Amino acid sequence: MKIDFNKRFLTALYLVLFFGIQIACKDDDVTTSEEVQLLSFGPSGVMPGENISFIGNNLEKVTAIELTGASIPSSAFVTHTAELIVLTVPKETDEGFVILKTAAGDIVSKTILSFEVPVTIKSVTAAARPGDNITITGEYMNWVREVRFAGDTAVVQFVSQTMNELVVTVPFGAETGPILLATGGTEPLSIESETELVVALPSITAMTPNPAEREKNLVIKGADLDLAMGVLFNGLTAPVTEFVSKSTSEIVVVVPKTASKGLVSLVAFSGVNVASSDTLRFINDAVAATK
Repeated sequence: MKIDFNKRFLTALYLVLFFGIQIACKDDDVTTSEEVQLLSFGPSGVMPGENISFIGNNLEKVTAIELTGASIPSSAFVTHTAELIVLTVPKETDEGFVILKTAAGDIVSKTILSFEVPVTIKSVTAAARPGDNITITGEYMNWVREVRFAGDTAVVQFVSQTMNELVVTVPFGAETGPILLATGGTEPLSIESETELVVALPSITAMTPNPAEREKNLVIKGADLDLAMGVLFNGLTAPVTEFVSKSTSEIVVVVPKTASKGLVSLVAFSGVNVASSDTLRFINDAVAATK
């Protein structure tokens, strides 16, 4: 019985020692891990040109940090230790995920890094036709997320976009007026241009024949007539939108049966009406007046 007790005691002791060694090894693995870890970065609302800090473990192994639009090598870090990296945010940086480059692979942040950016407008193309491209220059144009034209028409897809220049196509619903830029960042801004963009409208220089005849062709001469969505005759509540032909200098349209004497208006795609300077008269009305 004594021998059995000693065997059980020794067995239990071996088990305690075995599991103790295993736990110690695991704890040692945690404390001596060589894995690069990114724990946090900030401060929130930092501006391009200012310093930002990255906190983590084994950061001395980071060879470069890639931000959206810029890559900073370790040689350019302001501070570089195992637990802290400090760098100056390049001005060309945009918001996005952070990538820490290491020899063992890339470490990608779980959250997006954004900034507070002082977007400013320097110049805007003075005049354009709908469908034309205009150029907006300034600072931090790469942070513009939306361009809103007078007439409450917005554009979010741009022809090109750099830090100092934005090229955008004028939508057909745009009207003459200032341009409003909506920006991203931790403090989104709405910036209005000081000058107006003059958006071309169709205009009438002549109408033939005049007097005209209802249900017959009317030829309208003018400029930018391809920008007319319709022709509105006096006596009608809705414009005529089907044409015999249409070009930049001429529109041929059938005069509606219910049209009456008066001015003729061209309706732009923005909904703006441009009236003729001459009154359109009708042959039948002239004959009736002489009887």
